[in-house]
Amino acid sequence: MNNEKNSETWKKLYQNSQELTKPTSVDNLLSDYDVTFLKQELKNIINRFLDKGELHKGIKVYINHELQNGIAEEMAANRLKDEETIEQWCKKLFGDQKFGVVFNSLETFSNEFTERMCHIVASLLQKAGMPLGGLSFLFFMGNYGFTPFGIHKEAKGEEGFLFHLGPNSKDFYTWDIEEYNQIEHNRQVFHEVDAMLPTSTTYPLKAKSAMFIPHHVYHIAKTDEFSLSVVMDYINPSRDYLEKTIATQIASKELQKNPNVGCLPPVDVTTEELDWNSLLNRETWEQQYQKTLTKYITKLKSNAGVLQPSIVENKEGLPNPPFQIKGKTIFPLLIDTESTEKTCIMARGNEVVVSNNSQLSTIIEKLNIGETINFEELQNHLTPTWELMDVFDFVSQLARVGAITICNVILNEERNLTHGSLAHS
Repeated sequence: MNNEKNSETWKKLYQNSQELTKPTSVDNLLSDYDVTFLKQELKNIINRFLDKGELHKGIKVYINHELQNGIAEEMAANRLKDEETIEQWCKKLFGDQKFGVVFNSLETFSNEFTERMCHIVASLLQKAGMPLGGLSFLFFMGNYGFTPFGIHKEAKGEEGFLFHLGPNSKDFYTWDIEEYNQIEHNRQVFHEVDAMLPTSTTYPLKAKSAMFIPHHVYHIAKTDEFSLSVVMDYINPSRDYLEKTIATQIASKELQKNPNVGCLPPVDVTTEELDWNSLLNRETWEQQYQKTLTKYITKLKSNAGVLQPSIVENKEGLPNPPFQIKGKTIFPLLIDTESTEKTCIMARGNEVVVSNNSQLSTIIEKLNIGETINFEELQNHLTPTWELMDVFDFVSQLARVGAITICNVILNEERNLTHGSLAHS
């Protein structure tokens, strides 16, 4: 699907949902390529999860609507094979039983999956904005009928986007009814589904469709035949939650900078007046809060809104020059202006720290528009301020967090030799 069509589909969803306040669905938001790519990455994610060994985290398995323990161990003993589809693997595990599997935090298992999803939802963020609680991903698979945990709603501020990969259809039911909308999250879940269905609104979903569900609306899905769906949580936190998050980051940073920081003096119990100057430096606190909040938002922007930083991969060494690097426009490299002794670059939510270099901003500008830069140009810009090893380290750090693509370059002599060999074969 081209970007223009994707953008128009998101515009339609945004308008029909009355700016993300009402349930709505759209067809063909995903392309055939999206579906194929995501299914392959979900296979990789399942195996990486099983290989990690922490089988009690991030997964729930239901059989005949009952939550099961110990199934993950059986999954680990029967990993997905390259030639198997997820459906074939599930058939081997569950046979003809009705089952449902939920995997959480997909972004912690695959940078490639996250990158594809960020491209898919980029137009949404352009239209609706980037939520301060970030984006997170999970997926459902199975033939479980109605969602095993009943008619429910999400936590306040957690807006849900479901992307249906198919192959079979799925029905969504919502109750956008004022009486139900006023009920607080986790206060009530309804299990008398058949009795409540007549008052619901139905949204039939087929492969490549998407569904939006606001946090205040009760809903349930029905999946009678095997299907896969990816869900994105678009999280708008409360002011209280964000303030506590930033305060925790400030405290952690202060402790790292000065682990032997002195203790506060005791409070005088004989007076009602507090010595605020000894307890709190308001000016310093406000400055720290603003700096830490700015850094938090900069990290989010560098990761296209995904809260969890990309996985830092222990890649093999860089190829020998000549090679080229190319930036990813979806993940802009952003310089943290607070740091002066070193340059701190936010790259897919990670901090990449390098020595200062006046030419660095020029390189970053080129990478941020997706320009390809060959190693010779990189070297000419960044040396002699940097040593050659510093240039390699810069490229390596960006590659390890998945912020750039590295391409080998075939020299003209090699290209001519190859063509000559083919001509005479």
